[in-house]
Amino acid sequence: MVEIGIPLWQLQVATSIGLIGVWIGWRGGMSKMVGFYDLPTATRLLLYGFFVGAIYQSAASSLVLDPLWTNVAFPLGPLLLLSLTLSLLTMFLLTREGVRMLNGQPTAGWTFGLGTGSMLVVLLIYRLISTTSAELVFVTTGFSPYSLIFGAILACLVPWSMAIICSWQGWHALEGRRFKPALKATLLHSMLLITIAIGLAYPIALFVLPAAIIWGQNTADRIWLPSGLSPRMKQEWTRLQRTGVSTGVRSVANEEEAE
Repeated sequence: MVEIGIPLWQLQVATSIGLIGVWIGWRGGMSKMVGFYDLPTATRLLLYGFFVGAIYQSAASSLVLDPLWTNVAFPLGPLLLLSLTLSLLTMFLLTREGVRMLNGQPTAGWTFGLGTGSMLVVLLIYRLISTTSAELVFVTTGFSPYSLIFGAILACLVPWSMAIICSWQGWHALEGRRFKPALKATLLHSMLLITIAIGLAYPIALFVLPAAIIWGQNTADRIWLPSGLSPRMKQEWTRLQRTGVSTGVRSVANEEEAE
């Protein structure tokens, strides 16, 4: 039997809170694009994000977060290698033929980031709940309302932040730029992970994330997410935004638009 350190129902609560981040991030960005993006591809990339996120959070915990929290050393090499791996994998998934056919890189990147980020939040909440060591000075520990509230704050910030990074990378992939944005995304993922690691002990470090989310969300709404639409669909989307309607048409394939 595998020992997880906390009762199973507490782990289920942590997982549920982490998944709330998917709903929050989806409402934050994708809700305005309802009917205009390739929903099957976006959903598939969300599932990929859950799978990749489960591996990413495990690697992040052992290679980066634990050394930082225990003051063993600053794991610069593992941090950059892990972030680069995630960025290159994101680029690979967003440039597959099934995503490229309907120019769905930005929206698929958004959902992939949500899935990955939500799994990272599950790890963070689990560490808050299960930590009893005096060596790890988190802002709150144990299964308590404070830990759950702090976990909910992380669920609001982390998946949304990762969605913005991956959507930005998807926009660049749509524009034909791949490897240079992947290197920049490596730095963004690294800074996000460091901010999160510090934020569990000093929550003031997390205050930078809402500002970054506001900027990223505004840019995504104006440029990244609509960039995959055809000219006719962009006109329709702009018209509906002006009239205050966020949906009303469905995503169509390129050959349907040509008819």
